[in-house]
Amino acid sequence: MFSDNHARLEFRRIPLRRARDYLLQSVDRRMSVSSLRESEVLARLACFHYLNSAQLEEFVFDRSTLTPRSRTVTTQQLLERLRERGLITATPSLVGGPTGGSARLVYCLTSAGQRTLDALEGTRSHGRPRQRTLFVGHALMVADIALAFRRAARGCPSHELSEWESDWDAAERLRPSPVIPDAHLVYRTPSWEIDAFVEVDLGTERTSRFTEKVRAYLDTWRSGTWRTRLPSWPLVLTVTTNAARVSTLRHATEELLRSQRDAVRVADVMEFDFAALADLVGESGPLGRIWQVAGRAGLHALLPTDGEVTAGTTPDPDAA
Repeated sequence: MFSDNHARLEFRRIPLRRARDYLLQSVDRRMSVSSLRESEVLARLACFHYLNSAQLEEFVFDRSTLTPRSRTVTTQQLLERLRERGLITATPSLVGGPTGGSARLVYCLTSAGQRTLDALEGTRSHGRPRQRTLFVGHALMVADIALAFRRAARGCPSHELSEWESDWDAAERLRPSPVIPDAHLVYRTPSWEIDAFVEVDLGTERTSRFTEKVRAYLDTWRSGTWRTRLPSWPLVLTVTTNAARVSTLRHATEELLRSQRDAVRVADVMEFDFAALADLVGESGPLGRIWQVAGRAGLHALLPTDGEVTAGTTPDPDAA
């Protein structure tokens, strides 16, 4: 979605790292395929905190030539080896994802697993792995969103999910603000680039709690401290549980934005978009016309369709 009043992102010319995608670039190339896959499992868990086996299978084997059955079996073997070595652990009971379906064991790093990953990457962790199951549903939903954008990019050879940053990396871009986005993404096509913070809403908190986070985003934008780490202000994409909750959050956000003394200026440079997870992971995908936008009627797509000219959109001058 591009705001009617500005060329969003000015094409967000972020220096694009080659799809960090949380692969361990520092891992010795002589390591076995099995070792590389084990390392990637650790890296994915460090990024998302909690993942179920189906999510890990898609992250690790989405480009594999293995049969679906072989992928599932190999994933289970990887997880068992890591559990036996004390590098990961599983929740004590089965957990269903936010979108429903069959329940699965959910995995997370142990302290030993985090130390092993730190040694492989040559970095220091951002803290101890989360162990409270309070965060499980939230983490699984964040991973579902990441996988949806990956699938969208895989389906279009010229598209790339060039960055997916964890909550702590996203927060680093905004410090000293207390705002901690659930993720930060950069999605690129030959002509367009989407730069966005991601927020997950499970529908379990009061709407007023959500609007307070929107207010915190406004305060952070006004502070200007983010300008040393971001070339321009990203979108804020909120994914929630159902269409009714989408409308509730959009209306609450619109009411808050209208009450701001600098509402006109805010509308020129900030955009808040909302979608239901079922639509995001559905047939249309995250690039489909599934998004409600604060201050605009109807449903919108994150990118204009080919050949479409919309107010506030500018083609990438560097595009061929």
